[in-house]
Amino acid sequence: MRSTSFIQKYSPSPRVFFTSLPGPTRKRLPSPYCYRLTYCNPQPRKPGCVLLWEVYGGRQEYQVALEREPTGNLRWHCTCADAVYRGATTLHFCKHIRGLRSLDRQPLAE
Repeated sequence: MRSTSFIQKYSPSPRVFFTSLPGPTRKRLPSPYCYRLTYCNPQPRKPGCVLLWEVYGGRQEYQVALEREPTGNLRWHCTCADAVYRGATTLHFCKHIRGLRSLDRQPLAE
């Protein structure tokens, strides 16, 4: 695992997003989660990884990826256990993917 300072990890930039998700404890209280864009494909219409984020805020750090399949369809991936086990057999999005997907639906601040 890379060592990254707190400042580098959480500094605001166009590539860093914050949202509130159910926390990692049994009480599932809302907790802040940070998404940091680490890769953006210069040719996003070609098959392969389009975007890659690191996710901080839970028990562990995770990665969320958006992949373009050869058919042109987009597919989400997350390294968390929920996505790996539930998403293997059915169409299931973990909270990390749902949180990231919801960021583009936020109302604009006035």
